[in-house]
Amino acid sequence: MSKELIFITGATGFIGSATAVEALKHGYRLRICLRKPSPQLETLLSAYSEQIESVIVPDITDETAFEGKLEGVDYVFHLASPLLHGTNKDSYFTPAVKGTTALLKAAANVSSIKKVVVTSSIAALIPLTGIPDGGVIKGMLIFLRTKVFINRSVVEDNDWDFSVDENGSFEDPENPAGTAMRLYVASKLLANNATWDFWRAAKPHYALVTLHPAFVYGHNLVQTSADGVYTGSNVNLWTLIMQDKPAPLTGVHIQDVAEAQIKALHPNIADGSKYLLAGPKATAADIASIIQKHYPEAGALINDQSQGMLMPTDTTKAETELGIQWRSYEQMVREIMDQQLAFV
Repeated sequence: MSKELIFITGATGFIGSATAVEALKHGYRLRICLRKPSPQLETLLSAYSEQIESVIVPDITDETAFEGKLEGVDYVFHLASPLLHGTNKDSYFTPAVKGTTALLKAAANVSSIKKVVVTSSIAALIPLTGIPDGGVIKGMLIFLRTKVFINRSVVEDNDWDFSVDENGSFEDPENPAGTAMRLYVASKLLANNATWDFWRAAKPHYALVTLHPAFVYGHNLVQTSADGVYTGSNVNLWTLIMQDKPAPLTGVHIQDVAEAQIKALHPNIADGSKYLLAGPKATAADIASIIQKHYPEAGALINDQSQGMLMPTDTTKAETELGIQWRSYEQMVREIMDQQLAFV
């Protein structure tokens, strides 16, 4: 088992907590970056206390925030990023972009770091204007490496415009409630653009990989109450099932995302790789059938006519290079239902 040291941000969150557990199970040591002490996370990871150390970084957007925090680190997992909340532009863009670039810059000054894995989002692979007609969202390879040379030219599969005007308006007059989502999506695009702009300009010694999960569903290790579902992506399926509220159906199991982080550390995973993480497709009618079969008395309103939104995706790259075998949509649904009903 490995004794290498991973520096991780965002470990108190849905994806971060699952990633931390997965890394510890694989024998890695963790240096957990926290804004403040977290008794909940300490309890969750208590079985691995000998593999864990923590550092307090109150503001990850500070250019000097990570000075002295990365010594001896072998790998970096960056998962900390703003969740969907209000409509203050700066509360999205500043932490998403500066929190990422500050860490990338600090890591470039630590020779022991071999690879940085940044968890982004499927949103960073979609133009702010939406998926072009006939388009398919894919993972990408940003550059080609051989034993002889490194060519840092862009060879993206999709020649789409991922630019964002930070000073533009993100309000939708026809859907004022959608402003927060547009800001969230824009923050993912901006952070991902800044990540690769830094990589191209600075040419850091470490390898850089980004992961782009679709909507992440499944058991939440840090949820402590039924209302907790409303703070994460599981709310989409929960409200579709219980309230018949249209929801995004392009999903991926939380454990598949956690395992992808570990798989990305393998030396065979090339510097400059992007991976789209999206599991098997399912329609709202498929989900309704799962609920009717396993939870007929749950009071669910979902039915064969319920509406869900699916995006065209191609995850061949993640399947081939990371060796991911996606967990079923039924497992995602049942884990959410079991966790929520257990709180009743």
